[in-house]
Amino acid sequence: MTQIIVEALEQTEQRGIINKGWGGLGDLAEPNDSIYLLDNCPHDWLFLQCKAVVHHGGAGTTAAGLKAACPTTIVPFFGDQPFWGERVHTRGVGPPPIPIEEFSLPKLVDAINFMLDPKVITNFCFSLCNCPT
Repeated sequence: MTQIIVEALEQTEQRGIINKGWGGLGDLAEPNDSIYLLDNCPHDWLFLQCKAVVHHGGAGTTAAGLKAACPTTIVPFFGDQPFWGERVHTRGVGPPPIPIEEFSLPKLVDAINFMLDPKVITNFCFSLCNCPT
């Protein structure tokens, strides 16, 4: 999974932060100047520093990403995570969720490109707030 993330970031010419967490991510074959490995950090602060986020789709993590107005891709594993992935996509602030068993380089590249489309930020405004824009 880490290698797919690295390759997707390279193909989309993006920098990335990989939260190593309990999932075993972050074992890089070789150092990469455009990827920062992180052990633990509050999502409320971290997501404010990001253009977009990809995560498992737990309710708290999803809320932190949406509060930070970060386009969001959800890779659900279990529980309510598929629900949150569908809600994010329905609101237009993220691509369709990528179930973990379908996680692939082409799907992640497509998801990153979706999130970087300027229209997605506009969708945030129309979907998530009551501003007059």
